[in-house]
Amino acid sequence: MISRVTAAVFALAVVLGMTTGCQPEPTPSPSGPVFANEQEAFAAAEETYRAYVDALNQVDLSDPETFEAVYAWTTGEANANERKTLTQMHADHWQVSGTTVISGFHGKTAELGNPAAVEAIVCSDVTEVSVVDKDGQSMVSDERPDIYALSVKFVESEATATGFAIAASNAVEDKSCT
Repeated sequence: MISRVTAAVFALAVVLGMTTGCQPEPTPSPSGPVFANEQEAFAAAEETYRAYVDALNQVDLSDPETFEAVYAWTTGEANANERKTLTQMHADHWQVSGTTVISGFHGKTAELGNPAAVEAIVCSDVTEVSVVDKDGQSMVSDERPDIYALSVKFVESEATATGFAIAASNAVEDKSCT
């Protein structure tokens, strides 16, 4: 036999459940793979990089609050490098104009385990990007190519909507970007 208190608690729980109109969502198990296949992992990595470049294109070096969106897409070495670079550019009163455009994304390797990881070659078109110091002098090397290749490493991240964060990137020679 159910006691009056137990019955009252049960009835209250049923009424609350009916009035809120929702049931608690089961929490997913972190033990399974995040991505079903390489194509899905590469697509998520590309979406991550595009979101990162969108955030980078919105940076106003005079307003450090605009750096936060860039930091949100990075982790580890990449995050440390972004923090150091953007902070220094802000301190030096540099200005950036123009936008970076992704002209290619080529997945190289994908690890679908837990944690997932991807390495890709990203082609960045910086034709429109200029950086000047506080005196208006260009800080862009005359040798900077308009389009260059980066080897980018992505690691699984619960902090981003795509499931990946950028862990590292290095300029490389890659004919797919020319």
